[in-house]
Amino acid sequence: MNRHVSDWFYDVMSRRLIVALEDMGVTELIVDRRRHTFLQGESAESVTNKLRELNLVSYHFGSMTEGTTTPGLGSDIDTLSFEEDVNIMFEWPEWKRGRHNLLMVKHETCSPQHYRLLEARRDLPLPLTQPYDEFCFTDVDGKIYRSNKRAEALSWKLCADNNLPLIKTGPSVSWSDMFDFVLAYRCNRLPTECDSWFTRPRRVNWPTPEMIQTARELGCFLVPHGHWDSEHSSVEWRVSPSLIERHLMFSMTIIHIHCYVTLKLLKKYIINPYLGLSGEISSFHCKTALFYAREQLESSIWTVNNLFHCIIHCLKLLRRWAKNGHCPHYIMDTVNLFDGKLNPEQRGNLHTILTIIIDNHLAPLAFIESDNLGVRLLHKFYTLAIRDITPRRAVNQGITGFLSVNCNYRQMVLVRQILHDAADYTAGDLCLYLLSKITQLPLQQIQRHYSEETLCQIDAVNKTLLIRHLNQYLASTAASICLQHGINMGERIWTLYSIALNTDVASTKLKLASMLYCKGDFQLAADVLENVEHRYDNKVQAMCGCGRMDTFEHKPHETFAMALNEEDYDVFALDRVAYCVPFLRQEAFCVPPILHYEMVRAVGDDIHRRHTSEREWMNWAVVDSRPFLHYLQYLTFRGLGHRHRQIQAFLSLGVSIKDGLLHDQLFHLETAVHLYAHCLEMENRPDLALRLYLASLEAIPRNNAANWHIRRLLA
Repeated sequence: MNRHVSDWFYDVMSRRLIVALEDMGVTELIVDRRRHTFLQGESAESVTNKLRELNLVSYHFGSMTEGTTTPGLGSDIDTLSFEEDVNIMFEWPEWKRGRHNLLMVKHETCSPQHYRLLEARRDLPLPLTQPYDEFCFTDVDGKIYRSNKRAEALSWKLCADNNLPLIKTGPSVSWSDMFDFVLAYRCNRLPTECDSWFTRPRRVNWPTPEMIQTARELGCFLVPHGHWDSEHSSVEWRVSPSLIERHLMFSMTIIHIHCYVTLKLLKKYIINPYLGLSGEISSFHCKTALFYAREQLESSIWTVNNLFHCIIHCLKLLRRWAKNGHCPHYIMDTVNLFDGKLNPEQRGNLHTILTIIIDNHLAPLAFIESDNLGVRLLHKFYTLAIRDITPRRAVNQGITGFLSVNCNYRQMVLVRQILHDAADYTAGDLCLYLLSKITQLPLQQIQRHYSEETLCQIDAVNKTLLIRHLNQYLASTAASICLQHGINMGERIWTLYSIALNTDVASTKLKLASMLYCKGDFQLAADVLENVEHRYDNKVQAMCGCGRMDTFEHKPHETFAMALNEEDYDVFALDRVAYCVPFLRQEAFCVPPILHYEMVRAVGDDIHRRHTSEREWMNWAVVDSRPFLHYLQYLTFRGLGHRHRQIQAFLSLGVSIKDGLLHDQLFHLETAVHLYAHCLEMENRPDLALRLYLASLEAIPRNNAANWHIRRLLA
């Protein structure tokens, strides 16, 4: 192709590709929102772990956190956690009394990037002489090293206990294709393998001196994964500079992100299918090419009209590495990323497909169906029907809705886990437990480096939200004790309720209204319910943190996604979400009596048939906000003698259950049906109520309170 024609073609196609990628949700706005959302989740998990005294700090890595994905790529969430009480040493003077100390040893059998971890005594800076658990490996020379099989063994037990599949990929373990979990150790220093990266000459000013200095402070992780060709892989730990790599990715501009996403699309839909089942390259190979290209090409080249040139430069790097048989790790260049991934024949095939893509000027992009990329690229050049292609605005709204739902879901799950830790406490002990957690929470400090200031700010936000959530349970439990014993509620309980009111649109206010109804303050309850009904419009997204809401498959409803403010964006969108309403057994006197049956829903061996997530909440009464709103209205207006409004609430409750458009907003349908059936009982229609209870039991035969309602009616 003539050079001038080539430049014109690359300019035009670069711009078309950028438009297509932006139509697919790869914009600066969405990238920033993805990053903020998953950093929020990372912080929430670490704060909660600290509060639960688990000594774990979590980090999120990969495409979701970087913002380098599209809906069609189906990226998973990579979580790495490390134990704070483990001290990794390079030398014996770094030993710390009372800690679990491990000395990094470059054993003669270790390959580059791999170390053994020598077990040390807790009382003296000396090697351990006697193994203390099954994960201590004694070598032929009598030295005791730490095995890397502990996380895998713990995962096997967890999955076996809960009848879950175990998926193991490299150092990660999981029970879902959408999540990867790694339990690692953090090292505050970098090993010698990284030294050359800091000192090697560079053609351009990237990474900047400031970035390099920050990278020195971030340290690395030791992940439980031995070298693929080692006879002693079970006692080897791989050095992973994941925080440095994330730091570098966060410095990339949107053009770099466009380049990387395109490489990943080519990898997934063109390159790996060509290589077949025998071998494949990973996103990390693509990221490595991006890092080297960013370091080699001047910033002036990374422009809108040069995107094709930048992508081809990355592909040429991969092709050269395939030819040489060595793909150098960006931070530790002596490490070959092809080792254990591609044999010589497969590298030859990789060289061939990369040559085809380069020589055809990225034409294979037009054949990628994911997110309609090919059609988006070509429709301006040809007359193509594009009516079925989701427009950019809708794509961005869908992603934003997904991010908000995911963030709120995670918050609900973490609160649920904290409450589950105190499941067997008496009401009084639960109050003391919650009060201690609320008091401790502002003092909890997560291990952060000075370069992680953003995470420190997010920690503060998460602590504030967590305090609100815990206050609602403290207020309701304390109120339940007062109602049980006929004690007047003090000002403190009302203050706790007021602190907790802004967790979402409805759930905490509904708990307040429920308490007021049980207390007999019908008019106050009606006022609270009126406020909830006024705010609960069609832009509110129902949420459930009980495991019945698949945040990857559940599509947020359109009006909610549209309502999220594009300029003043808050990932939690607390004025647009309505959580389900859980009542612990310790809150029983703040709950309408019919819901007590939900707290004892197991019959026979039902309790042993529960999914792992269900075990944390099935001894509670949990109901979706909208049906509970109308049920409380029915009871309250009945107590006030407002028959017309009582019937109106009854009809609204029926609509919330029967309307098919609202079904994706119901996650505890059987409980909502039970509330409606109870209203039928109060309307003197026990025959219809019995039918509903029987239908509920037919749909959900186990762990269903309908068993008790049927026996009650037939008694």
